[in-house]
Amino acid sequence: LRIVVNNEDGVLGRVLEDACPTLICPGGRLVVMSYHSMEDRATKRIMRDGSIHKNRQRDERDIYGNYSGPPKPFKPVGKKCKATEEEVNQNPRARSAVLRVAERLEQ
Repeated sequence: LRIVVNNEDGVLGRVLEDACPTLICPGGRLVVMSYHSMEDRATKRIMRDGSIHKNRQRDERDIYGNYSGPPKPFKPVGKKCKATEEEVNQNPRARSAVLRVAERLEQ
């Protein structure tokens, strides 16, 4: 209910799609800690595809298999990080937290 009332998903989408690519210099890192699956999904899509919206045809490739679609603003760095079992035992709320990192690409 809080997420809908405060339009948190809309604000997160605008920040990730509009503000982050313009504020982070090429080579800079975007680090996002999400506490809800909806937030993590939006973060993952921005870092992977450059857009919050689900794309049916995610990658446009030429006949040789090279990516030929619009330029992507970020490249994911590593895999997502989740809390260890020890951290969850100390703080049960940490079990849903996910940390993702991406590097800003040259445009």
